[in-house]
Amino acid sequence: MCYLIYISTTSKEDLSALPSKLYRFLPVTEDNDPDIINLLAHPMRWYLQCQYGGCSCHFRHLSTSNGLDFAPPEDWAPEDADDIESTKAVYHVLLGMLADGHKVDLIDLWNNTKPEAISALDVSLSEVDQDSFRFFENHKFNLRCDGTAELRQNCDA
Repeated sequence: MCYLIYISTTSKEDLSALPSKLYRFLPVTEDNDPDIINLLAHPMRWYLQCQYGGCSCHFRHLSTSNGLDFAPPEDWAPEDADDIESTKAVYHVLLGMLADGHKVDLIDLWNNTKPEAISALDVSLSEVDQDSFRFFENHKFNLRCDGTAELRQNCDA
């Protein structure tokens, strides 16, 4: 079993052409679960694959059994350095699309999760920094970047 991350956006940028060894964006195909894909709100839809191919496992994920919060890695709960760097790299892609005025949402799920098990959260990247950002298992993030000038500094970075 694996994690899967799907992203939708209003940006027409070809995310598969982004030059990174830390992640891959693949266009959503008919092989992807249509019931999950239909939860996405925007027309341009992507599957986020980890640097090793196949799944979306090698990013920072928070299991729903551990509560929901954004937090940097802790010494008492070590995380793989590659997973941390990959998540930071994807954070910057998401932040860039939002800063350019595009809408973005994403779903992080455990393989074979039913659509009714997905919970939605509004997440402002102007309030979550790159070190604290992580995906929440079986959740849809409706992303935005807003707030006061101080909060928007993440979005303008």
